[in-house]
Amino acid sequence: MPGNEKEIAKYLVAQKGAVSLQHLGVINSVGAPDLSQRKYTEINTIREADNYLSVNDPSKKADIYVNGHGVSLKQSGSSFSFNRLQRANMLEVFSLLGFSNPAALLQRLDTEVTEFHEGNLERRNRPWQDFFNEDNFKALVRFLMVQGSPNVGFSSHQAEFILEAPLHNISVDNIEVFTFEEYFSKYINNLKIAIRRVWYGQASDSEHSRAKGLIKKAENAPWVFNNVSGIPDMNDFGERWRQDVSSCERKTIYFLMIEKEGKNSS
Repeated sequence: MPGNEKEIAKYLVAQKGAVSLQHLGVINSVGAPDLSQRKYTEINTIREADNYLSVNDPSKKADIYVNGHGVSLKQSGSSFSFNRLQRANMLEVFSLLGFSNPAALLQRLDTEVTEFHEGNLERRNRPWQDFFNEDNFKALVRFLMVQGSPNVGFSSHQAEFILEAPLHNISVDNIEVFTFEEYFSKYINNLKIAIRRVWYGQASDSEHSRAKGLIKKAENAPWVFNNVSGIPDMNDFGERWRQDVSSCERKTIYFLMIEKEGKNSS
């Protein structure tokens, strides 16, 4: 499980009966979603929390259950409200959510990605208002955060609430619990469409594999470029590029994130 979600869950298990949170009340029960059915498994120890929550499955939007309520766990401050939305899923998601002209919207995003790749944009975080009206953007964020995922549609483990806590020193004083409406209202000016990229041929095995997976889907082709824009981070051995892929075979592949910038963003 990425981010600080596991640490939040451990804290809640350790504080059963001792803390009360907005919307949830006194924490009496913490559970892990059972991916085989619409139920959850009670977590009684920190070790169980570590084991149960090691499985990262995009089909569940509730990371945990607190007092029987599905809860999505997020890191406070700058963080990603949704990771890795690939082009191949966008038309289906836009249609699922009832957007009026999904093809035109996707074409607008295609143009923005191309402009970024060609170095014509100063920032990779783009205002959502450049692409969506408020109702559509809100519906998209709601779906991606608490209702479902692009690959599976609506989840059997949806989240009723969003819980934010810092990366370190979690306490009842720095935990916030939101309904989605409260979360969106608070952060509407902090949310951005973030253009991100990976490279086919980069030294990181995980990112190179991610690039290969994106390339395999024909619908992602407009966001696959046969040249290198930007530069990947070094791996643990100080290498940026792998030796088994020649420089002429390297590619740049894009996807989108929904990023929540820090509180001082506008």
